[in-house]
Amino acid sequence: VPLASRWKAAEVGPLLTRVGARLLFVDETSAGEALLGALQTRFGAGGSGRPIAGLPLLERVVILEAETDDVPGDSILGWQDFIAAGVGHEIPDDAGARPEAVAEILFTSGTTGAPKGVELCQQQLLQAYWDWSGIGGLHAGDRFLVIPPYSHGFGLNGGILACWMRGVANLPIAVFDARTALARIARERVTVISGPPTLFAMLMNHASFDASASQSLRLAFVGAAAVPTELIAAMRERMGIGRVINAYGLIEVCVVSMTRAEDPADLIATTTGKAMPGVEVRIVDREGRDVRDGESGEVWVRSQGVMRGYLRDPEQTAATIVEGGWCRTGDVGVRDEAGHIRVVDRLKDAYNCGGFSAYPAEIENQLLEWDAIAQVAVVGVPDERLGEVGHAFVITKPGCELDLEAFSRWSRANLASYKVPRRVHRVDELPLNANGKVRKDELRRWALESGRPGTHALD
Repeated sequence: VPLASRWKAAEVGPLLTRVGARLLFVDETSAGEALLGALQTRFGAGGSGRPIAGLPLLERVVILEAETDDVPGDSILGWQDFIAAGVGHEIPDDAGARPEAVAEILFTSGTTGAPKGVELCQQQLLQAYWDWSGIGGLHAGDRFLVIPPYSHGFGLNGGILACWMRGVANLPIAVFDARTALARIARERVTVISGPPTLFAMLMNHASFDASASQSLRLAFVGAAAVPTELIAAMRERMGIGRVINAYGLIEVCVVSMTRAEDPADLIATTTGKAMPGVEVRIVDREGRDVRDGESGEVWVRSQGVMRGYLRDPEQTAATIVEGGWCRTGDVGVRDEAGHIRVVDRLKDAYNCGGFSAYPAEIENQLLEWDAIAQVAVVGVPDERLGEVGHAFVITKPGCELDLEAFSRWSRANLASYKVPRRVHRVDELPLNANGKVRKDELRRWALESGRPGTHALD
């Protein structure tokens, strides 16, 4: 059960109880906090056989970096003492890794409520990431700069698991920083990299970017609802990346679809490719009826990769995995006649402007065609007249200014009226979560702040 290093004691304690954790591994400090000390402060220091009083199921804490002499008590150990003590006598004879046994419990981010624990099993993970890494083109000897954290499904399985199966060097980066990442690529001759489109834009727009220092790169996994075609071209021309892969998946169903080696740039930019082997996809309306190719609806998935369920949450499980074993993804998608899937946006991120459904990812992709814009994120904000309107948060390219009057004219000429943002916020950076994705909840809060600097009306 991986826990995000940025989570605090108040978040970690309840999760340890929910999963019935007996053993907790921690760094001495992580994200500026000593987690063990913070847990003891909040839940009480324990005694023999109980390191934390308020977490009675927890039997032992192992501090990974601690020296033996620094660790008090028999329930709190340093790594070397833990290894020396051994754990073999605690493992029952029938504890072999069965295909259907739960291998991981991955907690969702909890941005729309309490985090849900997704239960994934041994066989489905091995199969899903063997297929992903094979179709994606990972080779023995590759050097993979793994930027998503190991608490994230892709960081853990696309990183550790796929690298182990394919003989790839796993090069983790603790906290993403463009300068540090660029130096690591050059120093360690990185060949594979992954991240959302914003990450690659940040690398190429950074002052320390040197095209000649990134030529070891050959493969990039992007994974986004929409990737600007211009960005793919820049990744190839400026970073030397020969192959760009777009893929779609989520914790609850592993990998759903991905582009193939022979796919052209416009297909990679506008779709997440065809379904993976053994994966069935439906696009359905609000009543659960299949829509025609080319029409949008919710993406439903059925495959061996569908989770066993949410940990101790039968109600949420039943609402997500419906009759026939179909998993509702909560994503809006379109499938063309050739079977390519285009993920338009998250249902929860879509907003209704004057009776029309607006999808931020689609609008963002269109706005990036404006030359001065390096990055953009769009959110829906309540409006008395239209119900909701779009606010665009924009980062301009180095040395460029945003001509608001010209941008407004261009937007109205190139976008449907309901897609045109009513407000533009010029910012120096976008708020990102631990996985490098834009925090739309934080942007909505910013949008509602009156008198925020850099805000301009387009209507």
